[in-house]
Amino acid sequence: MGHQLLLTSCIPHNNFTQTVATLQALTGSRNPQPIATYTILTKPRNVFKPKFEPGKVNQIEQFYMKCTTIWNDDASKNLDIAAPVMPGTSDINVDRLFSGKEVKHWTLQISDIPNAGKNQVSAQNFYESTVVHHHTSVKENIPPKPVSSGDVPPENAQPENAQPEKANPEKANPGETPSKTTAGAEHDVIVISPSGTPQQSATKEASMEDVVDLTMGDDVIPEEAKPEEAKPEQANPEEAKSEDVQMADAPSDEAAGESKDSFLQFLEDLGYGVVNQYWMKGIRFFQGDIVIEIFKVFIRDDDAPFQESKIKLSLLDESNAFQIKAYISFPKGTSVDLISKRTKDLTNLQATLHNLFELGVPDRMCMDSRVARIN
Repeated sequence: MGHQLLLTSCIPHNNFTQTVATLQALTGSRNPQPIATYTILTKPRNVFKPKFEPGKVNQIEQFYMKCTTIWNDDASKNLDIAAPVMPGTSDINVDRLFSGKEVKHWTLQISDIPNAGKNQVSAQNFYESTVVHHHTSVKENIPPKPVSSGDVPPENAQPENAQPEKANPEKANPGETPSKTTAGAEHDVIVISPSGTPQQSATKEASMEDVVDLTMGDDVIPEEAKPEEAKPEQANPEEAKSEDVQMADAPSDEAAGESKDSFLQFLEDLGYGVVNQYWMKGIRFFQGDIVIEIFKVFIRDDDAPFQESKIKLSLLDESNAFQIKAYISFPKGTSVDLISKRTKDLTNLQATLHNLFELGVPDRMCMDSRVARIN
């Protein structure tokens, strides 16, 4: 969560050159930072209706979410915001965002309604997160499963056709007491040496056909008594480390580009649907911790004929006016004293630029993005 202090203004297109020159002299930056972003507005699909209980205030609200990424196609690079955009003569045709091969990073933001009251600046909280890679995939090609380079059986594993090992009574000494496994072995099986008459020895040998000797002793079963199938290959520990599982190769750039459209699927899985979109082009200055942005907002021209791979844009404000924002953002947990100091910095900037343009507090109701209020 973050906190933001904000002042806004608007200037006509004729004052753009004078405003840029003044801000260059004020900030000491001759080359302002360019701004070119594409934003989609999303709305929750499932409406949340909390149960009404007398005497209880429901503080759970649903908000519209703003998803922003860069706008870097040829139309953005060739667009000169210093020149006015005239209808019919200045055609701006942008590429369809989800038709290219480039996977973009998205910044998701939900803003609370600004604080009420007579404030010098607009103050509001916001929640923001940047999605570098969304894990929803639309690719049809499934990567192959990991393939083992060698069939090295475990140390204690036995083949399917191996017969259980039998205790050999001939190797044991008659009259011996029961002996447990040696210390350090990880087994609790007790091997009892048979004693007595040969008939009793045969009977006990038959009764222990289902018991497997796990003592790992070499003198229990002679080599000639073991079947050939019961001798698994003993892998060298050094070779076992080198013959590890071979992982599948990383997908190529083309395969990674096939997941370009999965952000819409990501939003759908998140429970949001797209309701609107807009493009923004402008420049940005920095004065200490204050960020000053001058930009124009473009929307889709619904009256233009359909194009297969392009979208025609038009100005949101047909008067060619520029929008101005001056704001400071704070991380969560910022002290009140620092916020008060930065509020004073914004009011000082407002007084400095008073003769150039008027910075003011925007209407808080126009910045309310709660779903219940807009509906």
